[in-house]
Amino acid sequence: MDLRDPETIREIYLRYARGIFNYAHRLVGDYQWAEEILQETFLRAFSRAETFHQGAQVSTWLYRIAMNLCYDHLRSPRNRPKVSLSARSGDGDDVSEALSDRMKAPETTPLEGAAGSERARLVNEALMELTDRERSVVVQRLVQGLKFREVAKNMGLTSRTVQNCLRRAREKLARSFARRGLRPEEVLK
Repeated sequence: MDLRDPETIREIYLRYARGIFNYAHRLVGDYQWAEEILQETFLRAFSRAETFHQGAQVSTWLYRIAMNLCYDHLRSPRNRPKVSLSARSGDGDDVSEALSDRMKAPETTPLEGAAGSERARLVNEALMELTDRERSVVVQRLVQGLKFREVAKNMGLTSRTVQNCLRRAREKLARSFARRGLRPEEVLK
């Protein structure tokens, strides 16, 4: 695979851009920053094509670049993360579910709708208490539905480490939900 060939670059972009945007959007919680991270991911990838090891998966390489850019953004003191729980990413047939879409039965009355908005805010606060790594694992595994080995490959970790990180994240979320008067089974399927 020649990463200097314009047609190859175009194919790679068309294949992976939506997924990387969705991933970045879920991690940083801001549409515009996710677009910036998407653009920077591909700029870095193609300006440093020589660092790509033939035989490796392009998706893993791109997600790793995106993950590092997201972490850099989240660590910046002026960019405190805001995870959108209600916004959907993408358009067309390949729309990824928002985290709030994984909540039980949609609200039907205004009172229930207000309670749902409050619940979404509380879930958002709980997610922001996780470390960057834990939040990344939760997004990739629970929201995007990736397998442990895929998450591990994207993050440069072992599957076991990802499993442990997810376990810790779930424990933290359960404690955080309890402090906020939420039961985990009410929030996530």
